Amino acid sequence: MLHILSASQFNQKELYEILNLAHEMEIILNKGGSEMARGKILATLFYEPSTRTRLSFESAMIRLGGKIISETDVNFSSITKGEVLQDTIRIVSGYSDIVAIRSKTVGDAQLASQYSSVPILNGGDGAGEHPTQALLDLYTIFKQFKLGKETLEVSFVGDLKYGRTVHSLVTILRNFEGIKINFIAPTEIAIPEKYVQQGDKIFTDLSDEILKKSDVIYDTRIQKERFEEFSDYERLKEAFVFDPEKVNKMKDRAILMHPLPRVNEILQTVDVLPQAKYFEQAQNGVPTRMALIAKVLDFF
Repeated sequence: MLHILSASQFNQKELYEILNLAHEMEIILNKGGSEMARGKILATLFYEPSTRTRLSFESAMIRLGGKIISETDVNFSSITKGEVLQDTIRIVSGYSDIVAIRSKTVGDAQLASQYSSVPILNGGDGAGEHPTQALLDLYTIFKQFKLGKETLEVSFVGDLKYGRTVHSLVTILRNFEGIKINFIAPTEIAIPEKYVQQGDKIFTDLSDEILKKSDVIYDTRIQKERFEEFSDYERLKEAFVFDPEKVNKMKDRAILMHPLPRVNEILQTVDVLPQAKYFEQAQNGVPTRMALIAKVLDFF
């Protein structure tokens, strides 16, 4: 496990190992952290806006006792001078022990791994994948349910065409038995066919039936930055809005997730309801990424 590039690289055994390690890291985190990464450096190359992913990567490294160096604005990097990513990675991997990268281009993390002398962690590549987000999402589900040991109905809602977090989480969930998957989106932003398998159900409307029977609802923002035509975004941006009336129809034990940031698809009045898990989900990014850093640096 030299690099973390794609949700498809994991099998069930590896996923359980990461989940259990994330649990151990949460215990370490609650005790104030560790010194296991002392002397190690994480480089974060974020060429696309980020709050939770970048800061949780950096927090994870600091909590492990390591240090960070960051490039957070493409306008201040040598890429603006014409430097290709391959050259940037050759240099930065010589400055650090591990690199987390986010870009607007699908495949950049994979490309980076071919030229890096240290592990690469994919922090999101355009509309492609976001495997570390999927792992913290999985950890959120793991903490609530007996993953792989009970039947779960998971419903993905919103921008499923461009939603890289959805693409990665769906792929990872395929490793576990007993998971039924629903995709709910307008046809213009429906889930790409390559992520659909026999038995999945596809809807264009979020019905009361889906609200009542889902164990996990994974909502996503309609991503304005991915649309070629602004008019299409304007027409679809309020396709689904979760308010207390909708959420109160969910099971008491069900959870409402969202990778954040949200715009208007979940009202703030939902935040106090027991099903709302998206802030806890975001917090789970630190122990999960601590686990991944420890894993690729071979501390375990």
